[in-house]
Amino acid sequence: MLKLLKTRSLRFWVALGMIVALAPLTLSALFGQLVLNRGVVDAFHEVAERQRSELGPLQNLRILVWDTLIPIDEHVNEGGAQRPMLYRDLRGRIESSFVSVRVQFADDPDALAHLDNALESWVAADLLATELASDSLVPDDPQAERQARLFHGHIAATSDRLGYAYDAIATKIETAHDEAVDWAERAGLIFGVALGLSIIAMIGGVGLVGLIMSRSVDRLVDGAARFADGDRSHRIEISVPPELRRVAQEFNRMIARIDVSETALADLARVDGLTQLYNRRAFDEALLRVQSNVARGAGGAALLTLDIDHFKTINDTHGHAAGDMVLRSFAATLQKSLRAMDQLYRIGGEEFAVILAQTDLETAMDLAERLREAVAAQPIAHRDDTIAVTVSVGVARFTENRAPAETLDAADAALYRAKSDGRNRVAAGE
Repeated sequence: MLKLLKTRSLRFWVALGMIVALAPLTLSALFGQLVLNRGVVDAFHEVAERQRSELGPLQNLRILVWDTLIPIDEHVNEGGAQRPMLYRDLRGRIESSFVSVRVQFADDPDALAHLDNALESWVAADLLATELASDSLVPDDPQAERQARLFHGHIAATSDRLGYAYDAIATKIETAHDEAVDWAERAGLIFGVALGLSIIAMIGGVGLVGLIMSRSVDRLVDGAARFADGDRSHRIEISVPPELRRVAQEFNRMIARIDVSETALADLARVDGLTQLYNRRAFDEALLRVQSNVARGAGGAALLTLDIDHFKTINDTHGHAAGDMVLRSFAATLQKSLRAMDQLYRIGGEEFAVILAQTDLETAMDLAERLREAVAAQPIAHRDDTIAVTVSVGVARFTENRAPAETLDAADAALYRAKSDGRNRVAAGE
């Protein structure tokens, strides 16, 4: 019997309340149905639809913008004709997306202003990418690498400005959500009045109906509030009525899609595609965190900067595919030799960095020497040949009064000395 009742529609429950409460409940039940259907269900449907149709395209556009880094970076490092074609395909999709979102938000001056700023950054990035994607580009050209860094900056600016547009639109959607919550609260009041009338007419009948409905509405409101507060793990569970259950299901699917999009965007922005290590952006963020911990007296830390010796010669002799294989193998060797609390980053072409937590300078030097020995002891087989790989390492410690950039400069200076002294060695900075 209970299972059968759970399959009944909202109209059934309202009709049941009318029958039980008779005339005194008729007007309040009809009014409650009107408020619930139009004020709550439709409002949440509208919020869910706006999340899908307005925020979704912006998320997808940001992901497409970040995707352009891969073909351009690979073209700068390796050359070839296929990657420029891939970039041009992405560019066409991005430009089409810009047109569609600008049309969609033509009546929203705030969002449109952010979109125009993002488009301006994208145009600047595209000009650089067009030059970098030319057939005359020479791989590993310093000028091209500088242009590639500028391209990265414009891409990051484009993504940030799209993020501003996203936030502006999300704020307005949140306002609509708050209005829906207000309607839900009004619906709760209506059901309270209906409950009171039903007690007068027939004790207990409408009380059960009101309890079932209020629980479903409260779960829906609570789930929407948690989503607005940033909780992406919560899922709304509603059994009755089926109308609210469908709203909850759509809301749950929307949250899952947004969570996947945000995770993919964050990973794309912080992970190196070749080695799957954290990239320079993640490294810069980590430097600030570690320096803050050291300044608070949370323990010492050290920084290693590593550079593969004669990497350009490896590329020139064995080809860029072999160079990529060396980078992946080198990263894997370092990972195996590091402690669980250490973090490895790829911060440039053949440049890597390691942040050593809870480590003094002497321990850092010992660990750097162990890394150097591990790399030297791991030649890389390539076709019928073997590629010998060595690494030079610079070591510096974090101090309370030194800025993160100064710590990095000290490690780089030590790395330069290691290179100057013959490579395949470790040097300590001041």
